[in-house]
Amino acid sequence: MKLKNFLQHSQNVTKLSEQETSVVSQQEPTNTSNESNNVLKKRLSLLWVRHLLLLTGLGVLLSVIAVYIANYAYKQWQYTQTELETDNAYVTAEINPVTSRVSGIVTEISFNDNQVVSPGMILVKLDKSNYQLSLAQAKISLELAKQQAALAQEKIPKITIEIPSLQPIPENKKAQIQQEAFIRKRTLQLQVLNQQKKINEQQYKVALATFAQKQVEVKKAELEFNYTNIATAVGGIVGNKNVQVGQQVLPGQTLLSIIQPRPWIIAYFPEKQLQKVQPEQKVKITVPAFSNHQFQGKVDSIASMPQNNLTSNSPSSNSLHEIPVKILFDESTIQGYESRLTPGISAVVKIQTK
Repeated sequence: MKLKNFLQHSQNVTKLSEQETSVVSQQEPTNTSNESNNVLKKRLSLLWVRHLLLLTGLGVLLSVIAVYIANYAYKQWQYTQTELETDNAYVTAEINPVTSRVSGIVTEISFNDNQVVSPGMILVKLDKSNYQLSLAQAKISLELAKQQAALAQEKIPKITIEIPSLQPIPENKKAQIQQEAFIRKRTLQLQVLNQQKKINEQQYKVALATFAQKQVEVKKAELEFNYTNIATAVGGIVGNKNVQVGQQVLPGQTLLSIIQPRPWIIAYFPEKQLQKVQPEQKVKITVPAFSNHQFQGKVDSIASMPQNNLTSNSPSSNSLHEIPVKILFDESTIQGYESRLTPGISAVVKIQTK
């Protein structure tokens, strides 16, 4: 009986345990689902806050950028109302080529690259031997022509024969015949003498012309002899050297160039900006090669015709030409830089229009 009661009690306990386990097992998923929903809501809330903060920060950043751009655009507009700027500019100067007037072999060069030279300085010498011979021959020919002219002058008759005045005709027939014969003789002699005189005078004129021609030949020979010393007519800086000792040069051949120490600027501006550009306006000049130095200048002139270059490659009629503007340096600001502002180096210019 006890055993039976114990078994029934065990079965009841087991059933009760199973019921409790079942109840607990039913409650656990419910609690877990609630916790998951809460976590998801928290995460979504955090993501939304972060997104809102991001949008707010992006909006502030865009506002700052917009203000900066507007401020920059306003300053640029203000700047363009008072100054025009271009980096399409370069330094230029007057360049004088030094050429040879005669042909010859170079025997001496008396200059160095980038040397400062003065007017009249001999820079190149040519072989003189042929020109010395030509000059000597011309002088000999001149002396011979001088002597021939003197001889021709001496041949001109200085004595004139006068025809005797008519005398009363003699009554004697014989005397009359003698008088007529004498007159005819003297007349004939005078005609011959005058004819010879004309010939001699003509020969003298030819001799004088020959003498004058020989004088010209001597002068030409002297000039060619002197041209073997090639000098510069202007002062400046030597550039573009194209000669060496032993070289055969020809008349008209450029041997070097002399760059004048007075450079200026050629700057290109779109034609629509030229209405603001006037002569005598002040200009700020920056040369990248000497970026630590500020040059000053003024507008000299504006070209009356555009260059061939365009600001656009489009062939349409809306393409704008760039007009060259000549700008002179203020001499006080280029002191010490005259020899360094060589033609071709780039520059940036700012024209003060107000």
